Amino acid sequence: MVALAASVSGCADDSPPSRPRDGRVNMLLDDFLISPQRIRARPGRVAFEVANRGRVGHTLHVLRGDREVVALKTVLPGGTGAGAGRFTPGDYKLVCILGNHEELGMYGTLTVR
Repeated sequence: MVALAASVSGCADDSPPSRPRDGRVNMLLDDFLISPQRIRARPGRVAFEVANRGRVGHTLHVLRGDREVVALKTVLPGGTGAGAGRFTPGDYKLVCILGNHEELGMYGTLTVR
């Protein structure tokens, strides 16, 4: 079971980081993956437009340490959501906070430089 979870998780994304266009990032939530998994942005406002193509509900939270910068409530299967925040230079964590979704691969990073 663990090997299966590791094989479907998003933990092995070797693609180059995505960059926002016009300050927006289109994101997909799936069972159990956040895509893109790595984002690089400039300081300032970044908007996240999210679509859930999975079979269960998912969230998207953007954290810096213990501080939530963006928190999208549960997006149901087939649904969409949006949120935005102001970002200063640093590293941020992207995560679905439901159940064990993070452990199954629903995490990523936002690097602001």
